[in-house]
Amino acid sequence: MAEPRVGRFVRDSAGVFGAQMLATGLGVGTSVITARMLGPHDRGLYQLLTLLPITLSNFVKLGIPQANVYFMRRRGASGSDVASHSLWLAFGLGGGLALACYLARGWLLAHFLKGAPPITVIPVLVLLPFVLLQGFFSAVLQAEERFREYNFQQVAPTVLGLVGMAIALVWLRTGLAGAIVIQTLVVVGVTVWLALRVHRTAPLRLTWRPELARDMMTFGSKSYLQTLASTLHFRIDQYMIGFLLDPVQVGFYAVATNLALLLLRISDATGTVLYPRLAAAGERDAHAQTSAVCRHTLFITVLVALGYELFGGLAIRLLFGERYAAAVLPMRLMLPGIVMISLYLILTRNFTSRNRQEVNIVAAGAALAINVGLNWVLIPRWGIAGAAVSTAVSYSTAALILLVVFARESGYGIAKTLFIGRADLDGYRQLAARMRGLAPAPAD
Repeated sequence: MAEPRVGRFVRDSAGVFGAQMLATGLGVGTSVITARMLGPHDRGLYQLLTLLPITLSNFVKLGIPQANVYFMRRRGASGSDVASHSLWLAFGLGGGLALACYLARGWLLAHFLKGAPPITVIPVLVLLPFVLLQGFFSAVLQAEERFREYNFQQVAPTVLGLVGMAIALVWLRTGLAGAIVIQTLVVVGVTVWLALRVHRTAPLRLTWRPELARDMMTFGSKSYLQTLASTLHFRIDQYMIGFLLDPVQVGFYAVATNLALLLLRISDATGTVLYPRLAAAGERDAHAQTSAVCRHTLFITVLVALGYELFGGLAIRLLFGERYAAAVLPMRLMLPGIVMISLYLILTRNFTSRNRQEVNIVAAGAALAINVGLNWVLIPRWGIAGAAVSTAVSYSTAALILLVVFARESGYGIAKTLFIGRADLDGYRQLAARMRGLAPAPAD
């Protein structure tokens, strides 16, 4: 990448990462409140209920977020047309799925939401079209590289959630039902704000262009399978714990998972900024950018993971209390997999930007099958520690599949993609020197 592009990439990535770190800090505060005020049982139910619209939405996303970025960046599609299609699809698909799930609510409560008050299911299902719309419209901001608004949309829910949970749980003592209502209001409010911001530069119209919609659906169908398999891979362990064990164990595992997944903020930030650039780049340039971002992201993630290994147990005990000490071992067991999946999150962007989602589908599908199989065997034997081992193995498998294919297709060796070199270390030293004011920054 040319120096000005590198500078902008670093700034955008740092901005997204900074916003995610702020959201993370606020999210940890919210997690502490919900864990301490609800207790392990209701905290487990809260985790399953709030994950439900996120998980279900992936069954009807149809790869639209990836298609939005791809068609706006590579095909020059109108932002207004793309956003308008997103509005129609979100409420049509999300509303239809919400209705179907409402009719099947008895089955959900009996098998996956055991012990949840039936009244909590309705506000959770109401969220489905709004969760879809957030994903679709966030992709429009990403395609237009409007990362300030993208970052605000990441931070605002955590600010509102922290304040809302403090009022509902600490002051009013409304319990699980109150926490679910607050979550619903926050998501709806942020989605309305996001729609207004998108409308400023991509006016929303009640129009439908069949040709564009057909092309986007064709592209999105590949991303759909990839996203669905990937999401199930990331989430199914918690539903299997709820099915095979009980909500208390889900509560412990949720604390372990939520803290460990904070490591992925690094790769998510760089991947978010990288994807629209890859979609607009030639193949050779895309491979070079991907290899560089992979090794730098992996290096930083490993350093942070070492801190988790040393101090993660203490953090859980201090923040959540001794009754959540059972979360310490699962968090440590899944750390190797979390480090590896950070690599996966970068590499998937490379394949998607080149319309090669079939590679991502194979990796995610294989990892999902391994995860389900191992969970089915290990959870009854080892409890949530078994789920953590399954996660580490399946996450690593997904990353290794993509790494091998990327190395073969790009010509960049595995070592060059994974490990930083002398030139990279020199770059870190120069960056540190500029930050200390010892050297002037080059003109952008």
